[in-house]
Amino acid sequence: MQDFSEKIQQAHNEKLGRHLVANMNIDAGETLLEERPLLVAPHWECGQMKCAQCMQESYVMCRRCQVFPLCMDCSQHSDFECEFFASGAGSRICKDLLVKNYGICGLLKLLLLLEDPATRADCQTLVERTVQLEDYRDGEGMWQEHEEQVVRPLLASGLAEAMPTQQLTADVLHAHCIRIDCNAFEVTGRDGETLKGVYVCGAGLPHHCVPNTVVALDEQFNMKLYAAVPLNDGDVIYNSYTNPLMGTSQRQHQLRLSRHLDCTCSRCQDATEMGTHMSSMKCRECSAGFAICEIGPDGSGDWRCLDCNALLPAADVHELLAEAGGALVEAKGDLQVYESLLVRYKQLLHPNHFLLLDIKQNIASILRAAALMNSMEQPCKKLLARRVELCSDLLPVCRAVVPGLSKLYAIALFEYLLSLVELIELQFAESDLTKKEYAAQLRIGSQAAKEALDMLRFEPENSAEGYLTDRISMELERIDSDLMKYGGR
Repeated sequence: MQDFSEKIQQAHNEKLGRHLVANMNIDAGETLLEERPLLVAPHWECGQMKCAQCMQESYVMCRRCQVFPLCMDCSQHSDFECEFFASGAGSRICKDLLVKNYGICGLLKLLLLLEDPATRADCQTLVERTVQLEDYRDGEGMWQEHEEQVVRPLLASGLAEAMPTQQLTADVLHAHCIRIDCNAFEVTGRDGETLKGVYVCGAGLPHHCVPNTVVALDEQFNMKLYAAVPLNDGDVIYNSYTNPLMGTSQRQHQLRLSRHLDCTCSRCQDATEMGTHMSSMKCRECSAGFAICEIGPDGSGDWRCLDCNALLPAADVHELLAEAGGALVEAKGDLQVYESLLVRYKQLLHPNHFLLLDIKQNIASILRAAALMNSMEQPCKKLLARRVELCSDLLPVCRAVVPGLSKLYAIALFEYLLSLVELIELQFAESDLTKKEYAAQLRIGSQAAKEALDMLRFEPENSAEGYLTDRISMELERIDSDLMKYGGR
């Protein structure tokens, strides 16, 4: 199920456990690992049944086992799964097991893989990973979600009795649920719905908020892991399991919830977050200064101005962030509310603060959706210019937080490119730009397109990013065509 590059090898130490390291120098873009998912399943809370074979929506059950859904395009699913419920050890289990409790689907798939002698060995690396249940038992949300949506329904179904060799207890099932969550990437089905893909090796790499690899997933859920930056002999292979556009406190919170991990990577230890100041506050004492967190041994601390040394208590910062976060939730997609929040909080936060970036992303998304739905009968140059401005603000931050080959930066460039081209075409059509000015703007767009294509050049053709590459190439052809007409190359 896994195919490793000869340029990496397995290693082990007390801090990272089992992990991968480079055993020679590696160029950016080189493939390090290719892996098929152990299983693909819906999220625990999913109520819409999916085809057991292709994971598209389905309302029809397999005629043989009568337990697993199949769509109109798929005539069969796993022989072992089907046989187990049709005439095997699970034949006495109620046939509407998944109809009534579809949340158990992911765990059920894992248990059947463990039950099948032909696939049991594929699961060993996953199930041998120790889970400290006490770390999760009193946690926020995860344990209770597993208990209510998965563990109780599965134990009540009689499945534990049908799989006696696995000795399934509530704790065993909880541990499996945690293993699935901690070793899954979000993947996208053919119908656009998000699913969980469990990758025994790829999703088990150690975390770093500035990863040195890129995860690529194609339409068949095949994973390719490639180097984002040049790697040296001995470098640890890292992945990231957080949103890079979150501030340090938010990333840390997410990692504690999802992986019970306290990250001490270089970005988390840098109060300026690689010079982006994504968590910095405006000083309340001087007009031009910014306050950064004085990170203590426990990862917390007050904020202090870099210019005048004034102190900003951590309690005040946390109160402000909680207030702003609540206001964002209450905005509920209202453009004017987002704009007013931006005006309000830019007086208090660094221009690159993650909350301001979140607000800007929301505004840009609303403006793009309005354009796509043709809700503006005649495109407004003011709104288009606003979208270009917002997209432009995001570019340097996206470039900084994910160095090297970066899908985040490529997508940000694409959004900027679309908004820029739409604006300048309208301006040129209405004679707001001369031919020379139009050509100059087209060259800016051309450069953005080429840079985005460069970021995505190692992505699989049959992936979302592969299709994005096609779209960017089409935009570049249009730009080049206009440049030939109006300004040469």
